[in-house]
Amino acid sequence: MTTLTRCQPHLGTYVEITVSAETSDKVLIGASNAAFSVIKKIDNLMSFHSEESELTMINKTASRQAVKISSDTTFVIEQALSLSKKTNGIFDITIAPQLITNKLLPDHGLDLSETGTWEDIMLSNGQIQFKQPVLLDLGGIAKGYAVDCAINAVDETIDITVNAGGDLRMRPWRDKYISMRHPSSPQSLFIEAVMENCASATSASYYDSTDSIIIPRNFLPNQLGCNNKSVTVFAETCLTADALTKVAYLNPDMLRRNTFSGVRFASLDSDGAVTWD
Repeated sequence: MTTLTRCQPHLGTYVEITVSAETSDKVLIGASNAAFSVIKKIDNLMSFHSEESELTMINKTASRQAVKISSDTTFVIEQALSLSKKTNGIFDITIAPQLITNKLLPDHGLDLSETGTWEDIMLSNGQIQFKQPVLLDLGGIAKGYAVDCAINAVDETIDITVNAGGDLRMRPWRDKYISMRHPSSPQSLFIEAVMENCASATSASYYDSTDSIIIPRNFLPNQLGCNNKSVTVFAETCLTADALTKVAYLNPDMLRRNTFSGVRFASLDSDGAVTWD
């Protein structure tokens, strides 16, 4: 068995890809190149930071007219709207103005006085338009989708693990373990957990109260962060795990009340005690 591990900067983090198979280095390099290429494509489409991305074009234009968008962006927004509906808006891709105000996203000079909500997003025949002005940020779901796409870009005869800053998916995944950071000492202490599904993602406030946490409209600023705890969600896709970590972190009861196929989550308190749901 030959194993190759490579790391590149994408999606605002470092993406590590490990591929293994009874094959040559050349084949594994080609497989990892294919995975990185797909990740770069998704990043170029859905990055809020890039003023050249498709997402930026949507934010600049869709309040005035319908905008034709790629199948990838259409799919991610469709999934996001479905999750918004299931979670009563706790997962919300229209929170870009709040993130800009909190200096968690760059200010591209876009109008922050939006009046709409996620319910004002209209998708039809590969086009998007807003009934009321909104600004979209796909940072809470696109990274997970990119990980899924990277896995699917590699031949099934090759074992692969993709880790994009904690958004993780494995093939195969059974009897595999991951390390979860201790909330009170993230640089030195780790807690091992068995993979409960093929994908996992984590939201936490390791270093400050806003680290990696999406701010939904129905939460007040003083509700940001959860006192040094983290939540890791296991799901059938990394897209789902990525999105639901925010729900599990901010309102775990909401996730408990909803039925999401194949989803489990682990909450860590400041002492490192793990609670499974």
